[in-house]
Amino acid sequence: MLDERKRLVLRAIIDSYIETAEPVGSRTIARKHDLGVSPATIRNEMADLEETGYLQQPHVSAGRVPSDKGYRFYVDTLMEPYVFPGLELRRLQEEISSTQLSPERSIHEAARLLALLTQSISLIVAPSPDQLVFKHLQLVALEDTGILVTLVLHPGVVKNRLIRTKREYSSEQIADVSTALNHKLKGVTYKQLGLTIFSEVIRDFGEIGRALVELILQGLAEDKGEQIYASGTVNILNQPEFRDVDRAIALLEALEQKEHLLSLLGSAAKFSGVQVAIGQENVSSAMQSCSLVTCTYYVGNDVVGTIGVIGPTRMDYARVMAAVEVVSRSLSTLLTDDK
Repeated sequence: MLDERKRLVLRAIIDSYIETAEPVGSRTIARKHDLGVSPATIRNEMADLEETGYLQQPHVSAGRVPSDKGYRFYVDTLMEPYVFPGLELRRLQEEISSTQLSPERSIHEAARLLALLTQSISLIVAPSPDQLVFKHLQLVALEDTGILVTLVLHPGVVKNRLIRTKREYSSEQIADVSTALNHKLKGVTYKQLGLTIFSEVIRDFGEIGRALVELILQGLAEDKGEQIYASGTVNILNQPEFRDVDRAIALLEALEQKEHLLSLLGSAAKFSGVQVAIGQENVSSAMQSCSLVTCTYYVGNDVVGTIGVIGPTRMDYARVMAAVEVVSRSLSTLLTDDK
């Protein structure tokens, strides 16, 4: 364990490095932070922190920078939590939960705002098709044997399809079928659909039921993959750590691999609350110069997706973690209320 003075020195170095992106020397710490000790004492403490792996020295004559171990201790023990000012918090929540936006648009907006707040790359995994819930179904009789089917799935998916039947149905008949289907399917998730429900729909609603089952099966096939929304990719290029072209290209290529990102964020979905993976704690080699901050979001009590921020290990952890938590909470509230 680190004694109190080493903790103060380590925290001062990390705070300074996060702010300036420049290696930190003992004179800088003595000048900017009133630790009550001389630069020589601070220099000795920095040497001890380097020896124990909390700091590293990029060049012989340079100051020190935090190691992944130093950042981990900072996040777990030393960091002061960030609290958004009330006005900024309310504005953020209002922008995400604007009633003029559909849930799908709100997820896009949440990704944009999170990237803006953190000046990093934001990622949001949308709810998987298995978790979509039948909210409302409407059938409208058209000319001849055409029926317009509108499926509203929660959260944020609307499907409109035209189906054809062998015989014509009156508007009243279609309205009755629509009411009965709503009663049967409302609240059922895609995951819960199976042969039993499909058989009952075909048995009870004849050729309309069969056409609807075909439509649902087609939708399941089309929507099999999870969607991931990214925003703020250009932000990473503004960070001094990524002036190295090879490093920047490696990260950008990793961000193009959807399955890789889904796996990365899917691992975080196993845990509640805000999670932080720092540098080499990330399995991907392209991510080992970055940190990943994640949090799940909910509909009611059910986890439906994951929010993440990717930035350099020199990120402002307190602000990024607070931003991820606020956006997660706001999105969960919106999607739950819409249900």
